[in-house]
Amino acid sequence: MNIIESWFVQVMQFIWTYLVPHGSSTEDPFWSFTITSLINAAKGYFWFMIIGIVIFALYIRKGDQKMSVWAGLKHLFPAKIYTHRSFKVDMMWVPFNYVLRFTAYAALALGAGLVQIWLVGKFGPSTLQVPAGVFAVVLQIVFTLLGADIARFAWHYQAHHVPFFWEFHKGHHSVEVLHPLFIRTHPIDQIIRLLYMNVGGGILGGGMMYLAGVNASALAITAFVFLRAFLGSIQRFEHSHIPFSFGKTLNNIFYPPFYHPFHHSARPEHRNKNLGRPCGLIIWDKIFGTLHVPKPGEFENIIFGSSLEELGDNNPHRTVWRFLSNPFIEAGKILRAKKGNARPIEVPESAGTL
Repeated sequence: MNIIESWFVQVMQFIWTYLVPHGSSTEDPFWSFTITSLINAAKGYFWFMIIGIVIFALYIRKGDQKMSVWAGLKHLFPAKIYTHRSFKVDMMWVPFNYVLRFTAYAALALGAGLVQIWLVGKFGPSTLQVPAGVFAVVLQIVFTLLGADIARFAWHYQAHHVPFFWEFHKGHHSVEVLHPLFIRTHPIDQIIRLLYMNVGGGILGGGMMYLAGVNASALAITAFVFLRAFLGSIQRFEHSHIPFSFGKTLNNIFYPPFYHPFHHSARPEHRNKNLGRPCGLIIWDKIFGTLHVPKPGEFENIIFGSSLEELGDNNPHRTVWRFLSNPFIEAGKILRAKKGNARPIEVPESAGTL
């Protein structure tokens, strides 16, 4: 028995050390931060391949098709995606993304646990108190995830329904192929999202912890690191052609990754739909009427892009420079129109309405 336990511990230590993405600190030198981020990306891609091959073997492979790792990899990495111009622009944006993450985002980190500790120091302990233990750890994780989930949906809804913010979010939707490696996001859009999730989510999660009498614990933080790595492996499928589902029952509770590609569809019936976060609660889309449940065979008819009118040569973000600069130009037009200094401009249907 001791031999089995020892072997199990060694296997888990190997997986944790070499295969599980670890959080990188922006307090580290830039070169160290960047290397850690690249290693984490490689680890995330490893799990995408492992899970993707399993999905291919169980659900995608045709009955008369022999199963092989090579067949699974060819399905996971089709050449038409990784040779597309849109993919090349995504890759060109990667180094800019790492620089922006290193220089601008550390100050935005405000966790739910820190908020709970601040509230206790400011107002004293809550009248309710949850004893330390497994239940308290579970509640801290649940409140942290719930706060971030609500805040992210609020940011995403704003990004799609307020024309000014849509211009900065639109570049994320101008991609014409989806892949799990990296999907471009405008730095202004990233900063706004982080403000919502880290600050807003931290306040919501920490507030719920305080009201319920749950004290922040180091054990919960450790458990959350493992859970985040697990959820991150699943969420990687949101920007891919591999259908990852939780099953009919759980799909009514948690947002399955295969709903998200429809969010990137240029077709009018898919615009501003499925704003939730994969693995998050699907109830927010149900409440706001933004849920689109895919029909069998519908995925094959998706055309990716911000709109049907802005594809190929008409795509306003076909280069890194246009992706970075165009949102400022279009957002400036919206502001000038609102101030009456320019005639009103026509807002694309895909931007939603106020």
